[in-house]
Amino acid sequence: MAKPSNMDKFMATRVTSQVHKKFHAKCRPYGKPSEVLREIVEAFVEERLVIQPSPTKRNLYHVN
Repeated sequence: MAKPSNMDKFMATRVTSQVHKKFHAKCRPYGKPSEVLREIVEAFVEERLVIQPSPTKRNLYHVN
């Protein structure tokens, strides 16, 4: 997949080595990890991606 020339912003996050390894393994059938991350971000912005709250850990929906 060719990278469009108008991609001029960079996003980054830190994860554990275990999450990193599992994510890269799950990406293999779909393409490079950066391509999968790009699709996830675009799907979230276009409201095609729904994040379900985790019942066992603090998450985006935690209220103080």
